[in-house]
This record gives sequence, structure tokens and C-alpha cells, in this order.
Amino acid sequence: MDKRKAASQTVKDRLFSALIEFAGHKDWSKLTVTELIQKAGVARASFYRNFKSVEELIDYGIQQMALRYHAGKPFLDEDFRSREGMLYKFRFYKEHAGLVLAFHHAKVATTLLDVITDCEIDACGDMPASSITKYELYYFSGAFYNMMLCWLESGMQETPEAMADEFLRIVNNIGPR
Repeated sequence: MDKRKAASQTVKDRLFSALIEFAGHKDWSKLTVTELIQKAGVARASFYRNFKSVEELIDYGIQQMALRYHAGKPFLDEDFRSREGMLYKFRFYKEHAGLVLAFHHAKVATTLLDVITDCEIDACGDMPASSITKYELYYFSGAFYNMMLCWLESGMQETPEAMADEFLRIVNNIGPR
């Protein structure tokens, strides 16, 4: 990576870290560029060289998480009922719990749910618009997101393995224990 790209990446990373520090303390929709650049220790021009707005910085952070998700995925094809896939999801989100909770506390959870849904569509393929089965991926994504978020917020007492097994038990309608 050349020096300009490396410097640009450093600025993006510092700005995003500053953004995360505001999570839960200040509504991101009310966050100013001035507050961000002061916390990040970068120049205003550096912000605007990389982002047009705070919202674009938020989108950048979510895109970075989606890229990490896809880059670390040990398999190409995914069946959302597979234990391997579910285990990867819970391990990934446990590893990135701080970031997920920052987005949640900053009230941008819908954007994060959109990313999770898009990851499922990328992995499984979107269902035909004319098919009622198209709702299955959206159901699965929402159910996973809510269960994962509850687990993260409660301190991740259960292992990712236990969470994957419980999620699959529920999805596959095996019945109560």
C-alpha cells in the first residue's frame, strides 16, 4: 500500500474509533464533524477527503464489519441451518461484540440488521420475488439478530457452540427442551 493510501486508512480508522467512543454517550445523528475530528486528532480536511458526512462514516464502519465477516468465513456456500455456519456467526459476533453493541447503543441497529440480512442473501441467494419462501431469509436474519444481540448484551454467558445449537433447535422447531 502506498503512503497516501496508508495515511488515508489511518485517518479512516481514527475517525471510526472516535465515532465508536461516542456510542451510548451521544446520539450519532447529533454528532458533529468538529467533535469527531477533535476526538480523532485529525484535520477537518482529512475528514472531508474521506467522508462527506458522519452518516457516511457510519456506513463505512458497517461495511468494514461486513468485509471482515465475509473474509473470515471458512466456507463458500451456506445453508442457514448448518451448524458450521451458525457457529461461525456466533463466534464472529462475539469477537466483534464491542462494535455490534456500539452500533446498537448508537441506535443504528436497523442498519446493522440490514447488513446481517444482506450477508444472508449473499450467502444463500435471494428468493424469487414471486415466491413466498423469500420471507424465510428475512425471518432468519431478524431472529438471529435479536438472539445474538440479547446474548451480547447479557455478557455472552453461553458459549458460541451452545448458542448455535440453541438457535438451530429453535429454527428447526425441534420443540422445547
